[in-house]
Amino acid sequence: MPSISIIVPVLNEATCLDSLLVQLKDWRNEKDEVIFVDGGSEDASRNMILASGFRLIKSELGRAKQLNQGAMLAKGDILWFLHVDSDISEISRESFLSQAHNESFWGFFKINISDRALIFRIIAFCMNCRALCTRVATGDQGIFVSKSLFMKVGAYPDIKLMEDIELSCSLKQRAAPTILRGPIHTSARRWRANGVVQTILLMWVLRMGWFLGCSDRTIRRLYDGW
Repeated sequence: MPSISIIVPVLNEATCLDSLLVQLKDWRNEKDEVIFVDGGSEDASRNMILASGFRLIKSELGRAKQLNQGAMLAKGDILWFLHVDSDISEISRESFLSQAHNESFWGFFKINISDRALIFRIIAFCMNCRALCTRVATGDQGIFVSKSLFMKVGAYPDIKLMEDIELSCSLKQRAAPTILRGPIHTSARRWRANGVVQTILLMWVLRMGWFLGCSDRTIRRLYDGW
């Protein structure tokens, strides 16, 4: 039976780790591998992960670098990349295993934003429609991929932003994604912290800049300076 390696990049995430740590214990009990990849946390993140008994490795800072570091060390047949603010309580292991024997297996989940405000239902609906039409996922959607296919496309590109979109584009050239219902829940924290309208505008500006050929350094400066 195929095995799953769950890979989670971390950087100063102590305030939102608790829920995911609890949920991942169930997956570990099913003998799945869980790898946290720390990019240099200075808060309690590392201690929390180690106290929960999970594997923790160090990496250079950068989400793509961290994800690739975890993937290179992973032993599972399927790599599943999660964010620390993901809620996977509605994801079943059987969702993966029904097609996991296929070496071209990859995909992502439909998403829900963990906030009752109507605007977040609309945002989630739009994100799901976009992903369904484009077959391109963001990291919030819990991208999963067979390790053999991940290696064939060259892993995550070593760029400062948009690594999830670039990986999706590379993968869909090889095979159509499997889009699972789930849903996977994600936090509304970035929208709440930066403003809903401002965050939506920022995401569209970044995507437009990327598809128009702006460098990842330029995209990162836009992101940091918004």
